[in-house]
Amino acid sequence: MKMRPFTHKKTLVFFMVVAAIVGIFTDYSMGTKVDYWIHDSAIVHQYRKEWKHTGIVVLDNDVPFRVTRIQALPLFARAIERLVAAGAKGVFLDAQVSKEIEGTMPYAVCLETDSNQQIQARWSRPKCGVSSANKNACTITNSEAGNAPLKMSPEAIARFRIAPYLNDTDHLPEDLLYDFEAAAAIPETGVVAHERLVSRLSSPMGRWLDMSDDHAIFQLASLLNPEKIAKLYEKNPLLDENCDNNRRCRRIRLSKPIHDINIKNNQLILPLSQLASCNNTIANKTAALLKNKLVILQVAGPAEATDIIVTPMTTALFSPQMMTPGAQYLVDEIETLLNQDYPQQPPQAVRILLFICAAASSVWLGAYFSLAFLLLSATAIFMIMAALCFFYPIVQLWPVTAVMVTYSFGALQIVSMQLILGGRKGKILSEILPRQVLDQLEKVDSFRSKQCNVVVLMSDLAGYTTVTELLKKPEYVMDLMNDYLGSTSIVLQKEYNGILEAYVGDMVCYYWEYEEEEKLAVYKQVLSAAIKLSILQKNFFSSVAERYKELLTPEVLKEISILINAGIGITAGTVVKGNLGPKTGLKKFAILGDPINLASRVESLTRHFNTEIIVTGDFAEAITGDENLAVRRLGAITVKGRLVPEVLYALGQKSDPRFMAENINAWEQWIAEIEKKANAKNTANARIIAACPTIYSKDYKTVLDWREKGVMNENGVWQLHEK
Repeated sequence: MKMRPFTHKKTLVFFMVVAAIVGIFTDYSMGTKVDYWIHDSAIVHQYRKEWKHTGIVVLDNDVPFRVTRIQALPLFARAIERLVAAGAKGVFLDAQVSKEIEGTMPYAVCLETDSNQQIQARWSRPKCGVSSANKNACTITNSEAGNAPLKMSPEAIARFRIAPYLNDTDHLPEDLLYDFEAAAAIPETGVVAHERLVSRLSSPMGRWLDMSDDHAIFQLASLLNPEKIAKLYEKNPLLDENCDNNRRCRRIRLSKPIHDINIKNNQLILPLSQLASCNNTIANKTAALLKNKLVILQVAGPAEATDIIVTPMTTALFSPQMMTPGAQYLVDEIETLLNQDYPQQPPQAVRILLFICAAASSVWLGAYFSLAFLLLSATAIFMIMAALCFFYPIVQLWPVTAVMVTYSFGALQIVSMQLILGGRKGKILSEILPRQVLDQLEKVDSFRSKQCNVVVLMSDLAGYTTVTELLKKPEYVMDLMNDYLGSTSIVLQKEYNGILEAYVGDMVCYYWEYEEEEKLAVYKQVLSAAIKLSILQKNFFSSVAERYKELLTPEVLKEISILINAGIGITAGTVVKGNLGPKTGLKKFAILGDPINLASRVESLTRHFNTEIIVTGDFAEAITGDENLAVRRLGAITVKGRLVPEVLYALGQKSDPRFMAENINAWEQWIAEIEKKANAKNTANARIIAACPTIYSKDYKTVLDWREKGVMNENGVWQLHEK
């Protein structure tokens, strides 16, 4: 069933404002964390395809297996010198090294190819010295590389950074690792730079880059252009978030994890074996590939699981579901900083405008369109917001959840209001439309005209016009009618399942639908309902004086009690039910047909006979064998507006003297004689011998009056031209 649009403008505006405020509050209090589920997927979709400013050097498989990571430190030192000499802007050793290194072990100083074309390490071995005290004993002394495994030139150390040292050895002299000359060239800020992974809500997920100035990102990027990097590190509310331990952080744009050597494309992952080659030509050629770049040295193979990070590339929808090596994560952090392509939020003004639009659309659509359209629009808005995240460049952190919360809250308000109003309207409808009609309305939006068989009961007040004049005040008339209907005709709905057709002034009309096979049962039900209604009407009329003694004078009450009465007419037949009214205007559910008109005419005849209820001949069969009810034939009557006569009967209870068998039989003899002599030509032949029981004096007067007016035809049918 379609509901009328809710058009109270002030309420709609209020709903929009409240929904927008809810969205703004959600965005302010929750930030982007409520949208990780979609932002991660969107960032994966727009992954980084090029490393413009960085490259990686890894401990590849060509480095002999027997060379341990500690023994490979001189190889990394050799690679660092060659990278800096080739123009690399900075080098970071992504490994935690202890300054307390065993100097007497052999170290690999470079790699060379033997006669079998196998790469072998050239070793710096410890020396054996002869003790002056014991010339036969050998004293092991440090190898040359063991004295300073990361020995490098002052030029190289100036552009070198390393992860924090192991075992709290940072207080030890730097020359233990770098030799005296390089140690002397270390800047005041030192060479240590942190590579910690920042997180939010203690999540192990790697999504952010650390904006601290002690981080390797800042340290390395500053080697390119300190002034520019300082500006890039300035606070920006669109980019900055607050990570755990109150660290300022920003979202990172990730590249797809690469687990292999990569020399030929724009994401360089070079082998240490070439940069640490004893052949300078090979080493320098490889180092030249990283000219003007920042280099991360990974002390592990490209596919080793010793330093890997869970990122959106691991868990997000549409991701490759791969772990990101730590060195590649650092590269992505640096690239994000230098390229300024952080996944970022739209400006606050744009977000507020989004919330206002979402609030307005949900409230407006909810007010003027169906619930299905409201839900469809919600889907469309979600898809638009998701598309902005996936396909809008750079600005990817759109407030999807906050917008949907705004839309949902606006929709919830208007739908709740519609439900409240619908409940009120439903209550009103239940008071206006019959329950049976409402049941049908739940199945269809409107009624189509349909023929059906019905029994029609119509009841009208006698003396109503005079009573309204006596009451004078319209509110008294309304109170009287409501009191009357509530005390009488309501029983037809509650106890006898009658369907209200209409209240027209003092007239009330009910009907009962039936199928042919249930006709007799419905007839009996309606006749019983008429008897009960008549009893209630009599009780109400007798109590009028008591009910209204506080409002009306005794004289008025006495006159009303004398005047007021009611009749009931019952007919049966075929009608058409459906909507009555213009196509574009208000409509009324109604039944139309001859039984309605006939019931009105039949009911009006109760004014002329000593009975409250008159029924058509259709109901005679329903009375047969009934222990309580009886009928008295009034005659064949053609009422005003009809051509075909109807045999009408007065209906009552057998306990009523008017419906005792002897009285009914005497009446039948009298009325039959009247009908038989309808075509008598002279007064002698027309004289009536049978006596009419005195209890039917009113009926006697009516019949003789009609007879005198000549309204009976030769067939004994009364032809009335008045109501």
